[in-house]
Amino acid sequence: MIVFFTVLTLVLTSVVIVAWEQLLRPPYYAWVARNYPGSENAENRYKIEQRGEHFFISMTVDVIVVSILLVLVDRQQRRLVEVHQRLLHQEKAATLGRVAAQVAHEVRNPLSGLLLYSIHLKSKVGGVLADPELQVIDKIIDTINHLTSTTEQILDFARPVKLALRCIDLNVVVADVIQLLESQISANGVDARLDLCESNAAGMIDEAAIRAAALNLMLNAVEAMPDGGRLVISTGNDGGKLWLEVSDTGPGLTPEQRKRMFEPFNTTKSRGLGLGMPYAQKIIEEHGGSISVDSRLGEGTQVRIELPRERVKK
Repeated sequence: MIVFFTVLTLVLTSVVIVAWEQLLRPPYYAWVARNYPGSENAENRYKIEQRGEHFFISMTVDVIVVSILLVLVDRQQRRLVEVHQRLLHQEKAATLGRVAAQVAHEVRNPLSGLLLYSIHLKSKVGGVLADPELQVIDKIIDTINHLTSTTEQILDFARPVKLALRCIDLNVVVADVIQLLESQISANGVDARLDLCESNAAGMIDEAAIRAAALNLMLNAVEAMPDGGRLVISTGNDGGKLWLEVSDTGPGLTPEQRKRMFEPFNTTKSRGLGLGMPYAQKIIEEHGGSISVDSRLGEGTQVRIELPRERVKK
């Protein structure tokens, strides 16, 4: 894949250069000459001509390559969805994880190269171009960053989970996640309430992994209430177990949606990969815990996590 993109970039660059020299350079140079006449502007004309030429060639190649990359990613995602409708649940998760990881791994390095190339381009022409042209470059960089984030999500889901268990207070993790989501909670007009247990809520857990799982659950709940609602986060302990409940007053789920909630790449959102809940389930089960969903259409959703307080031997 890297060789393909390297060759493709060279070919496209050659084609763009020929098009520039044959079709666009003469009128562009003529325009520069009209706006910067006289021998006293010779140096300015040369700089503007060179910068304009560099910008056109670099930007055109970037846009074309990024567009092709987007098409390839879209095709691969469609293939993943097709593989998704023919497999049983366990086989589906394993197969999709491997295929997704392979696709993500193959596009990650070209994306990194395109990002560096675009940033370098912006640094070279930043003092010459007007804001609209610079915004085009920024949009390219934002698109590449979004694709990079998507590939990292896929790779994170596909990687084996290696837990670093330590004695962590679950209440502290919940408070940290709520703080991260403060702006979105406020923007959606959501009333967030914490009902944290006053007794010991510490257990042997991987702090980063449980934080990621809790973030997915709470973010889903907040996004389910774009016009406001109530979010209740509860924690407690029950003998040898810790538990966390995330409840929302959103639209709730149909039985079919609830059944497929933990299937990879299954999502009702316009944006997103549908990996949040499967990833949370993966983390919880690696801890030796469980995750369950209680939801009815029009009655909101409650997700409950139970975790063993002590290290689970496997």
